[in-house]
Amino acid sequence: MAGKSFDIGDGIFFFFKRFGQNPAGAMWIALWQLIFGAAASAAVFYFIWPFYSDLIELIMDVEAGRIDDDQAAFGILRSLFGVYSGGFVAVLVGIVASLMFQGAWLRFLVRREVAPVIPFRFGGDEFRLLGVNIMYIVVVMAAYFGIVTLLITLGLSSGGLLAVMGGDEVVTAIGTGLVVSLGMLGVFIGAIFLMVKLSSAPALTIHDRKFRFFESWEATNGVFLPMAVSYAVVGILIMILSTILSAGAALPFLGGMLAVAEPLSEFADANIDPTFEDVMAMLRETFLQPVPMTLFAGGFALFYIMQIVFEGMWHSVAAYNVVRHRADGAGEEGDAPVLGKDHPMGASPSEG
Repeated sequence: MAGKSFDIGDGIFFFFKRFGQNPAGAMWIALWQLIFGAAASAAVFYFIWPFYSDLIELIMDVEAGRIDDDQAAFGILRSLFGVYSGGFVAVLVGIVASLMFQGAWLRFLVRREVAPVIPFRFGGDEFRLLGVNIMYIVVVMAAYFGIVTLLITLGLSSGGLLAVMGGDEVVTAIGTGLVVSLGMLGVFIGAIFLMVKLSSAPALTIHDRKFRFFESWEATNGVFLPMAVSYAVVGILIMILSTILSAGAALPFLGGMLAVAEPLSEFADANIDPTFEDVMAMLRETFLQPVPMTLFAGGFALFYIMQIVFEGMWHSVAAYNVVRHRADGAGEEGDAPVLGKDHPMGASPSEG
């Protein structure tokens, strides 16, 4: 299928183009993602915190000499088992949530769809995305072992060859290092090429409502360079925006830390050497106050919104490529008109 040409500007700003077409839909997904993320984090914290609390109390008991070493060892193992069990549950919750978030945003980007009421689903799209992500893991693992094997082979073969040729140790070391460095450069270029060529698989899967992975290779034929440039520019924009916006988003956290630090300073003012138990009791009491909780929640929300926008910007490059590839040469509603060479204003420029 021959799609329309790749426009680098559209590739860079495709997320904002979709946002402009349906700002209410984008904000609705972001709002529910924030709610789901906060609820999932709170649920995992609620599940794990009792084990952490037991561990803290155990440390206090050991410090006070209320239990012996054998009891302490058994209690630590029991608490760690609960912590690791909670961590396993957190991983499962994170995977399910990530698939639902990814599915909702890709439907918004490639199909311009927002599911009614709660925009998240866990159905066919999400199961197919799970398969795509598993394939990514398989490819990364295969590439890792291939790269390690290649670098070891290059190092050994080049070092052996130079040694046989009778070079001194300095020349042999320099030559081996040069060969390995060139090999690492080739690996870096190859990794970028593979990343771009397979980047369209999730968006293609959502667009076609079928499992797509290696079809991404075809979807990126002839547009590797403009896609790579788009990714590079988006990456630079994310770094610049992150540097600027993080300073403002960190202010609520700083306010929360000041609210927590103020009660602790009372120990220093009174020349009191607090025990570990005193400090933990003070922290628990302070964190549960409305002002620190509000400030920390606000900081979390700001950073999470930034993450949503940055991930949307990054993944929208591949989403735009899929929309372009499946357009069969036709533009979308709202695109600028494409002028032919016989038009009085001249032909429209093209890329790709």
